[in-house]
Amino acid sequence: MRQGLKNLMLVLVVLAAATTVSAADVSGTWDVDGSVYGNAVKFPCTLKQAGGTLSGTAHVQDKDQPVTGTVEDKTVTFRFEVEYNGAPLEMVFTATLGSDQEMSGTIAVAGVSGDFTAKKQ
Repeated sequence: MRQGLKNLMLVLVVLAAATTVSAADVSGTWDVDGSVYGNAVKFPCTLKQAGGTLSGTAHVQDKDQPVTGTVEDKTVTFRFEVEYNGAPLEMVFTATLGSDQEMSGTIAVAGVSGDFTAKKQ
């Protein structure tokens, strides 16, 4: 009886750990729409998720910019560089997943911030 109870407890612990570790998969193409300091930010972004790591591209300024980032539980962070007046600027997007199809959060760039939403295509 005791061994059976130990086995059951082990199975429950493994199942709980597997449920906790599995984060949402944000892989796919997202339509990002936002604003920073009164400037519209609108572009498609294709993300690929491997575990908690993101890669992909953001189509900004008629170019595909490389994207890197992370996913932890329902928090998604991704970043890429754009060019402004000949100088590179890093844009950092931090969002909370509302569902597998939408996220919303903040944009940080050059000491200013804004808000954005994104919907999966």
